Amino acid sequence: MDQTRAGRFEDTFERATKTAGLIAGPTLGAVTWLSNPGGHPPDARRLLAILVVAVCFWVTEAIPLPATALLASALCIVTGVAPARTVLAPYADPVIFLFIGSFLLAEAFRKYHLDRRIAGVMLRSRTFGRSPGGLIAGFGLSSAAISTCLSNTATAALMTPIAVGAVEKPEQERTMPWSSGVLLMVAYGASVGGMATLIGTPPNLLTAGFIERLGGVKVGFSAWLLFGVPLALVLLALSIFWTRLVLGRAAGVHPAVSPVELIERETAEETAGRRWTLVAFALAGLLWTLPAIVSAVAGPDADIAKDLTRLLPESAVALLSASLLFVAPTSWRERRFALTWAEGRQVNWGIILLFGGGLSLGTLAETTGIARWAGEGISRTSLAATPAGLLAVAIAMTIVISEFASNTAAATLLVPIVIAAAQAAGFDPVRPALGAGLAATCGFIFPVSTPPNAIVFGTGLVPLRRMIRVGVLLDVSSFVVVWLGMLLLTPLLPHR
Repeated sequence: MDQTRAGRFEDTFERATKTAGLIAGPTLGAVTWLSNPGGHPPDARRLLAILVVAVCFWVTEAIPLPATALLASALCIVTGVAPARTVLAPYADPVIFLFIGSFLLAEAFRKYHLDRRIAGVMLRSRTFGRSPGGLIAGFGLSSAAISTCLSNTATAALMTPIAVGAVEKPEQERTMPWSSGVLLMVAYGASVGGMATLIGTPPNLLTAGFIERLGGVKVGFSAWLLFGVPLALVLLALSIFWTRLVLGRAAGVHPAVSPVELIERETAEETAGRRWTLVAFALAGLLWTLPAIVSAVAGPDADIAKDLTRLLPESAVALLSASLLFVAPTSWRERRFALTWAEGRQVNWGIILLFGGGLSLGTLAETTGIARWAGEGISRTSLAATPAGLLAVAIAMTIVISEFASNTAAATLLVPIVIAAAQAAGFDPVRPALGAGLAATCGFIFPVSTPPNAIVFGTGLVPLRRMIRVGVLLDVSSFVVVWLGMLLLTPLLPHR
């Protein structure tokens, strides 16, 4: 499939899906309100109808995802589900400001090409830059490393042109399988790498916010690293293995252009800005992990450990580190600073609004009893009769839904329900909630599953059948790895 045909296919599919969503959303919402499944009181009945509309719009992307969140919040207010102060309060949740700060840091990271420098370091070696198999591994590692700081969408957008330049040959009559493998590893690395850190991908922060609001347990930056990094490393290794096994055999073939040559065409200007950005990142990393380090050394009950935990929440650290970039001079004579507000406005504020709307709907679903009703339905199934069984159901359900909806929407919909299911069954909600949140990033089969998949599919160098062949193997592997990882690693985390 060439790039033009791939683009036409995407446009036709997207238009049909959006049309179906625009019709199905209000229709199913009205049917839900009239039938009132579960026999809910008036406020819960109205919220359930609004949730059905939001789910249809989110899954089909009938309107922009942030607009759906705002529409749902407005409908909750005007239909009397809850007062405006209650509905809109989650838009100012601390996790929202953690997201704002991390987005500003990521914008500086991108501005000064630190992402490209990481890619250059990875791809400069003979191991990664000289053969098709090496490129598959090298681009996967590079994308994963960058995605721990940048969003998976931004990482894929950055790495895709570099990958295309390294694999595409004008004389090729058809796309070689290993070329598709290189592009797929850009997408897979971007998705898997984001699982490693709390700020790596939107579902992580959303999950942590729900666990704190609805489960009463705080999962901070340091705690996330305990399970996020091992899981990301294992999934990255498996994604490289499956991609090389299925698509990476090409003996005697060499890349079209050295990827390092493409990366090093970037200019080396603005070194002061790079230095300040590294300082801001280092400061954020130090302050995010300092309370955990002091607690480990002095004990969690020590006064200094308690004071640091209280004074250095992740949201305040993110805002402090990002704000310093606005006063860090790159040219004092010209009053130029590392980051300007014009650049700060380029942050994806839509995702932040989507987060606020998702937290609002999740909180309302909990307070009105909708989440508990749905959770009890899950907990009554035989497969979810044990903590390990509920975890497996949560992960499998989320992976399936994330193949057809955005990963953020999947986490928004399912994490509150999973928490309610665990609470209804008398289980600790932290483990299944984290499993669902991580599984939301594990959509690897279709172009619509994640933005990175869509970006690499749009190049025309990744036929759909190749994406499906590798994606199915990786989805199954993801289920096993996340399930086992949660069982083995989450006992290290705080619990209620």
